[in-house]
Amino acid sequence: MNYLKASLFAVLLPSLNVLALDQNIADVDGFERVTNYAYGPVQSALITSDRAHKLTINVQLRNEQSVCSFANVYSNKTNAHLSYVNIVADTQSNTMLLLDADLNDESSLLDSKSVHINCRDESGIGYNVFVNIPGAPIVDWQISLEPAGEFIYQPYSFGYHSAYSIKSKITVNNQNTQSYCTTLANRGVSLGLFNGEDRKGPFHSDVFIKNEVVMNPAQPVLYQIIECENAAGKTMVVKVFNLTNPTLIHTWEDQVIIK
Repeated sequence: MNYLKASLFAVLLPSLNVLALDQNIADVDGFERVTNYAYGPVQSALITSDRAHKLTINVQLRNEQSVCSFANVYSNKTNAHLSYVNIVADTQSNTMLLLDADLNDESSLLDSKSVHINCRDESGIGYNVFVNIPGAPIVDWQISLEPAGEFIYQPYSFGYHSAYSIKSKITVNNQNTQSYCTTLANRGVSLGLFNGEDRKGPFHSDVFIKNEVVMNPAQPVLYQIIECENAAGKTMVVKVFNLTNPTLIHTWEDQVIIK
């Protein structure tokens, strides 16, 4: 009887190994661009994306016997499945994998995400390796302009306000510490929106307030674009104000673009 039990156990053992649940390996480095793993088939993961709609990751395997077969992207906010991930071997390295995924759900671009990579080590043990992906930067820019000088009339051309009072408040959550914000375009009018500068970083989150009177060098519009960038993509805010109305200054364009 003992012999029969031992034989039966020997037969079932391979099946039990196959049915064993894969181990989860969490990303303990937060939402940074680089993640290092202390054990398992993956040594590190590097987010190489430069736009929110296309996720790219370089995965460094621990050795040549480790393999990763498939991966998926999930929203951390809703747990919804967002995309399947393509996995290809790097032709320059036997231990490097190149992962990419299209993120077409516009409503999820600002949400943090998690990539689940199914891998096996040299012993055949299965793992779910998690990679944290930050959402694109969240930028809220509230700005208003009021006339603060005389209105200059010009023959055969638009008039303009000689000066204007600006009240600006930019609230930024970059969702990542290795992030930057910059004034991408200003048509020669620097407002110093980021604590007197046109650029700030690296930083995670901050609030920037600007209240001052700006002299206008005969410009018919105030044109400003700011952009914040992290490992997952870029958020751009466009503001255009019309300076040619004698009684008020009104907004011509106000939009947020995630790219």
